[in-house]
Amino acid sequence: MAGKPRYYLIACGTSNYNDQDVDNLDSVPTDLQRVVDLFIHKFGYEEALTNLRLNPNKNELIKQFSDWLQHEERCQSDRVIFYYSGHGEDLKGDRHYLLMEETDYNQLPQTSLATEDLVRPLNNEGVKIEQILYIIDSCYSGVGISDVSKFTTQVVQKYQSVGGAGIAVHGIAACRAKDTAKEDKFSSALEQVLKDLSKNYLSKNYDNLYIPLDYLVDEINQIISSEQRASYSASGSEKSAKFFPIMSKTIQTWEENKDELINQLFAGLKKYPEDSLLQVNSFILSSKTIENIVLDDEFILDCTEIKQRLTELGQKPVSRGICPLVACAEWCRRRFSKQDYKLRRLANTIKNWQQDVIRYREDANLSTIQESVKKADLKFQELIKKENLRLQVEIEPEVDNDNGTGQASGALLLSMNLWLESQDLPLGRFAEKIRLEPCDSGKSVSEQESESLYTNLEKKLPNLIRKARYSLPERVNLTIEYFLPFDYFKTKLDNIRFKRGRKITPLAEEYPIFINSYERYFDPDFLEIRDEIEVKKQGLWNDVNNSVTEPCVPGEFEGDDIYYVGTDPSDSDLERIEEALPIAVWSRNLNQPLIEGEHLKLSEWQDWPNKIRDLRKKKKGLEVTLLWDDLYPKPSQRCRPLNTNVVD
Repeated sequence: MAGKPRYYLIACGTSNYNDQDVDNLDSVPTDLQRVVDLFIHKFGYEEALTNLRLNPNKNELIKQFSDWLQHEERCQSDRVIFYYSGHGEDLKGDRHYLLMEETDYNQLPQTSLATEDLVRPLNNEGVKIEQILYIIDSCYSGVGISDVSKFTTQVVQKYQSVGGAGIAVHGIAACRAKDTAKEDKFSSALEQVLKDLSKNYLSKNYDNLYIPLDYLVDEINQIISSEQRASYSASGSEKSAKFFPIMSKTIQTWEENKDELINQLFAGLKKYPEDSLLQVNSFILSSKTIENIVLDDEFILDCTEIKQRLTELGQKPVSRGICPLVACAEWCRRRFSKQDYKLRRLANTIKNWQQDVIRYREDANLSTIQESVKKADLKFQELIKKENLRLQVEIEPEVDNDNGTGQASGALLLSMNLWLESQDLPLGRFAEKIRLEPCDSGKSVSEQESESLYTNLEKKLPNLIRKARYSLPERVNLTIEYFLPFDYFKTKLDNIRFKRGRKITPLAEEYPIFINSYERYFDPDFLEIRDEIEVKKQGLWNDVNNSVTEPCVPGEFEGDDIYYVGTDPSDSDLERIEEALPIAVWSRNLNQPLIEGEHLKLSEWQDWPNKIRDLRKKKKGLEVTLLWDDLYPKPSQRCRPLNTNVVD
């Protein structure tokens, strides 16, 4: 019955000869072992008739080979390689013979094995293999393979309806008809070529999934001496040769186990998503310093993308001992091992996982990977200390996606994104969900929400910031910025406090705080005047001489106004600010209004976030709100750093 292809190798050779006129061949055992190791370990072959491997008896070889071909376990999808190494002789006017241990050189036809006799058993009743490849590594083997092809064409193919129906017979000769084969030449070249071809299979564009034998022979001839030229022939069937899968055994085994092993690693990493995102992204950033690992600069932002990136790494080949997937795992293991006990446990899990993967990743060397990752980590530590990092804390209403209403769910999402400022690339994301619940029925909804926001931020923020800081090397340049949604224009920022050491510090005094204008892009009213506000924005962003000086005066809002500076705007002015101004700043303390020129200068608008923070520290009780448009230059599904600098 036909089924999944099975691969069999029969490797025979003669090194000892009783006839004193025939030299022993010390290289034959090496040839045989090399071929056996190569075919079994690289391509998944099973060695058959192992008792015949060295110095077989002529009659026993043919009898056992015939019995094996007719055995009930043979299958119509079986593929067989018959390799023979030893002396060969072209007897003129007769045929090619393989010299055996018992060969008498004076009676060569009677005491040697005719090479074509290796193909005669295919004509027996009940032989059900699909393909067979004869590799004859002997002198004048070109004649021997010619004899094999001739017999196949005249007998096997002619009578395939009653004999070996549909059997494809292929042959490789180690040398031409008039050549003498050099010891150890062919088998070593065969090994080198097959290893190189299988190792680089991803970069080869073959028409099928198997290494073409004519191409294989051409590559061998690039290595062996010009005095010895290998050749290939096929007969008996039009089927293409299917003996050497482009994916070798170890690669096939890896492909079979890859998904399960990646899932195991991912299961551990997704338990600690913030830490894992940071480590995998830092690995991506540093991967160019790890030998021969080339990754796109596309960083990842959630667990789904962690899984996708691990899969991509698992598809990359091993190069110079480094498996990219194991290198990524080692990067995480190395860093987790220095943190709290939960992550140290994960580090140990990864260590055990690595041992399983190394068994499947051909040529991967764990010591080489560890040393490369160690060096890359040191370089990364130095890089990160020279960089400016931005920790941007975004607070936004959660949308009820589960029920498909598109309405706010009643919760706020607090996410912290750690950005490498020079490249606008994310390193990590730390997220929490803040549930807004009524605290006092005697208060308005906005007051209840504000109190709930304050309470939750006081609980969540310090731990998140601490977690983000602890995930970084010491002495990094870290800028922290906060972003509130439109709904919190009126939130009293001084009420948001956190404990820093023993001191309770208002959030507004410590960090720049922005109102996030991103929601504008999803407001139907804003869409109508988007082009108008774009003109105003460009006028402000691009006007280096600050000739654009059209402030919005409270109560006297005009369509041409560019910015707003003053005291707490009325509801109608606030609505217009939201809809039509690129930048606005005001004090909610009527007794301490912001005065342009005294507190803030338009010429210094780019530094307003820091100026406002300084004002909050110097003037206690001064509550200032800042609207900064173009935090997002354009809406995008990909997370970007919020633009608190000059818009490009």
